[in-house]
Amino acid sequence: MEIVERFLDLLLFTLCVLAILSAGSALVVRMLTFGISRVEALTLSLGLGTIIVAYGVLTLGLLGLLHRTALYIWLGVCYAVGIAELVRLRKPERFVAPFSETWSDLTVIERFWVWLLVLLNFLAMLLCFVPPTLQTEWDSLSYHLAIPKLYWMEGRIHYIAFSHHAQFPMTAQMLYLLGMGLTNLKSTAVAKLFHWLFFVLCQLTLLCWGTATKQRSLRHGLFAAAFFASLPIAFFEATTAYVDLALTAYGLLCLFAISRFHSQPDGKWLIISGIFAGAAAGTKYTGLLLVGLLFPFGAWAIWRTREPRWSHLALGIFLALLFASPWYVKNWLWTGNPVFPFAYGVFGGKNWSKEMAQTYTTSNREFGGGRDILTFIAMPFNLTLNEIRFGHCARKWLGVCKQRGECGMQWKCGKFDNQDMPVLGVGLMPLALTPAAILVCALEGLPFAVSVPILAMLGWFAWWFMEAQYLRYLLPALGCLAVFLGWGASRLIGMGVLTGIFARVTISVGLVYALIVALWQSVTLTPLPVAIGLVSNEDFLRTVEPTYRVAEFVNRALPRRAVIATYGFPLGYYFDRRYFWADGGHNRLIRYEKLRGVDDLVREWHRLGVTHIVIDWKFVPRKSDFGRWVSESIRRGLLEQLWQEGTKEVLEVARRRRR
Repeated sequence: MEIVERFLDLLLFTLCVLAILSAGSALVVRMLTFGISRVEALTLSLGLGTIIVAYGVLTLGLLGLLHRTALYIWLGVCYAVGIAELVRLRKPERFVAPFSETWSDLTVIERFWVWLLVLLNFLAMLLCFVPPTLQTEWDSLSYHLAIPKLYWMEGRIHYIAFSHHAQFPMTAQMLYLLGMGLTNLKSTAVAKLFHWLFFVLCQLTLLCWGTATKQRSLRHGLFAAAFFASLPIAFFEATTAYVDLALTAYGLLCLFAISRFHSQPDGKWLIISGIFAGAAAGTKYTGLLLVGLLFPFGAWAIWRTREPRWSHLALGIFLALLFASPWYVKNWLWTGNPVFPFAYGVFGGKNWSKEMAQTYTTSNREFGGGRDILTFIAMPFNLTLNEIRFGHCARKWLGVCKQRGECGMQWKCGKFDNQDMPVLGVGLMPLALTPAAILVCALEGLPFAVSVPILAMLGWFAWWFMEAQYLRYLLPALGCLAVFLGWGASRLIGMGVLTGIFARVTISVGLVYALIVALWQSVTLTPLPVAIGLVSNEDFLRTVEPTYRVAEFVNRALPRRAVIATYGFPLGYYFDRRYFWADGGHNRLIRYEKLRGVDDLVREWHRLGVTHIVIDWKFVPRKSDFGRWVSESIRRGLLEQLWQEGTKEVLEVARRRRR
């Protein structure tokens, strides 16, 4: 039965992808009437189709039409407008040859890389069928999947006051909402597969990049795609319901369109670039960088080509702002701050405070090392080997420790993620190939199509280094680096026998290492037997996920109209009951600074309609005011314990006494 459910999820996802391609191909055929290659048409159709489908789901959600019938009708519309154009993509006579090289020009080892890439992508796809757990997908359980689930349960997209994450741009999450809605919340696989689809889209875009240079080199695109797929962090992200690969895909497509305008100066490329920049800004706040780069990069391309396509560039910028705007306008209407919870000092924000804003900014800067020059110089080494050899504290890596003496944040400091695992790294290829690519650059110079992503990468890296050194935040820059390394490796191979051997051995080692890390992940973090249905999701979650055991009790024992306040427990995805984060650091639904005792707290619970409390004492000090108030509430009969396991506890709030 489990295996059958996996096949049904895969079938449903396939139908969604065909709808995405249909909608995207209808737009591509109407916009790009000039000669492009079939692989470019397929890639652009996939990218544009995800935007069309996602914004359609957003529209249904804002209209309060979130139910399966509406979703199926929307997919049917996508089929109706473009299925004929999708079928016509099969006709090769409609397209130009993409590359100056063909499959037969590749060596045996290079063809072997292609099959390794297929294997890596297939394995990542399989691991998407493993349900999310605390160890691998904290953010999925807290908001990437949890917020769309709350939308679906309510039947509409609405203001969620308890989580500032709910106000983030959510273009990718609209696809997750589609996947969960079509399965009626019975599976996360379809939702996670959409993020895997962006992993594939990143590689297709990088493959297409070879068409943007004068050499039109297949090797350039293939090597760039191989580099990106070899990043353990990229493979790991592809098995989750995060959004960083979606941001990377839209960012790469935006920069690719500008690069293609330089090699084929039709203004429609600038329009397409603007659409993808808007989608990037609608996926994550950092995507606004792409919108900011549209004018300087577009103007540079226009100056280089001597083609005055200023009206097309202006339209592209307008479309970028238009496609980004729904999320920012929604925030402005609901919170008073278009980029909530950021820029609080400028815009303010509903249900937020200056102290909370400062705490949030500080927490974003806790990961990684210092911002000093020594740490900057050592960053290539630390990024490559830190998670494998170090990963405990900044004192144990190259750079300056941010804090002298005793440090309470050693579990974060000097690390680029919460845990020390090989999947949370960039592998060996960047450190090995970058010096060689720089040497090639010094000898030959950089073509425009490589210069554009390199400049974007430097800007992105500067923001990352100064603000939030979380490795997955660097994925868009690593995607840009892939273009540079792919170009450098392709030129190395043409320089001589020794340089060719070096490039091929380095890429081979990098791909083999990536495969070893992927197999390790499929044995430990996201077990393959669960993915293929040999072990049920429920049995797996009961064994490894303590939050699921809490949710099982809540969903079984609590009435459907229950309202749960959680403390130290922000992972609410598996709850089928209404809940909100009641901790003071997340929101201001309860003004704890004004409470004087347990009676005030209970009154606040009653005001918010709270019927039950879920507490994880691992993250809530028992000696705090709240801990003492809970103990007093139990003693006075205001709270009754219903369930406890380890540090997790479920309590019932006594009904309001009659006067």
